Amino acid sequence: MCSLGELSANFPVKGSFYEFSVRFISPSWGFAMGWNYVINFVFVVPFEIIVMIMCARYWNPTISALYLAPVFIFALVVIYSLGARWYAECENVFGIVKIIVLSVFVVTAICILTGHVSTDTRTRDQLPYNDWRTEAFKHGAPGFLFVFMSAGIAYGGTEMLGLAAAECRHPRYVMGIASKLVAGRVVLLYLIPILMLGLVLRVDLDQSTPSGDVSISPFVLAILQANIRVLPDLINATMVIAFFSMANASVFAASRALHAISARGMGPRFCAVLYRGRPLGALLIVLLFSFLAFAKAAPKGDEVFVWLLALASCSSYLTWTSICVAHIRCRLALKRQGKSLDSLTTYRSPFGIIGPVVAAIVFLFGLVAQITAAVLSPLPSPPPVEASFMGLIVTVVFWIGYMIWKRDGTLLVPLHRVELGPKEEMFLATNTAEHHQPSLPTE
Repeated sequence: MCSLGELSANFPVKGSFYEFSVRFISPSWGFAMGWNYVINFVFVVPFEIIVMIMCARYWNPTISALYLAPVFIFALVVIYSLGARWYAECENVFGIVKIIVLSVFVVTAICILTGHVSTDTRTRDQLPYNDWRTEAFKHGAPGFLFVFMSAGIAYGGTEMLGLAAAECRHPRYVMGIASKLVAGRVVLLYLIPILMLGLVLRVDLDQSTPSGDVSISPFVLAILQANIRVLPDLINATMVIAFFSMANASVFAASRALHAISARGMGPRFCAVLYRGRPLGALLIVLLFSFLAFAKAAPKGDEVFVWLLALASCSSYLTWTSICVAHIRCRLALKRQGKSLDSLTTYRSPFGIIGPVVAAIVFLFGLVAQITAAVLSPLPSPPPVEASFMGLIVTVVFWIGYMIWKRDGTLLVPLHRVELGPKEEMFLATNTAEHHQPSLPTE
């Protein structure tokens, strides 16, 4: 995230990391990354709708996706049509609700662990935090590696800050703050709740889940195991809000990314047209793919869910790897062209070039782990192996296809030819005015 923050603060351009790939790696790889990101969030939208349907079935297990999917899609269209202001207001409300409920869950989990929940009839030895002695690594190494598929899509979405940079009034100032806050967000909203969940949720879900339905949110299951009433419904409702928020953000990201690559001549022309500031052509494409959520009503609808999960996860790993490589090459280009790091404005990654190198290795490991887990899956009904690396194949096809189409075999732009000048929208401090920190808007 620090790499993205440094690049976005100095390159607040439409397309963000897609543009970074074009500029610092190669046009062909940038083309592949642009479409990789579009495909990622085009499929995330129906994926999140399917997850919302699964959460809603907690209250009514027999309700059909044919009834729920249109409601969620209509709500997404309404929010998008109201404009950026209402989109931001809705996300603010969603964020506040999620923070409050996650805080309630953490406090409740602490009460469960300390034995202060009167409805919980389990003895101290029966509490889930003792499971590490016997079932901490269920399914062994393949089970551990399989988690990276879910982790890939869970962490995806943070890079949307880069897309938003081009639409900020003071991108250099805002991106610096945002990059610093992400670490706190990950700890407070991801790591702590997940840690508490692992301490209070038993691993034998088949015995503790109502009707054996393992599609219920694990946060809800943890509260159900303690026999607490009302709170499971509240948490499940928050899960629906959280997934709707992600679907809402995905519509924004996919449509903006598709518009950006189309405006560069790398996509359909009608997607490059803006109507009252909104890329309606790109939005139409995104909404058409959202109807894949209706596949949940089919007899083998769960297979669609697995394919969407694998595709989105693979795309997320590739996106973040590309961001890291772009940052590495940006630093190398600065050195090659004799420019000082002090010329970078406002925000500079504190981890230098080592940070993106380590991060790229982690993301590549996650990608390999996802494929390995699919091959060695211990599950009785393992996901299709093809789904785990389909996103990689699609990206390579776009990459090679662009080189053939444009007859340009450039694998890496030479460092001395990387554009770093102000005319390319990079805000290098070429005069003293550039050193002044912009003031926040007073509106």
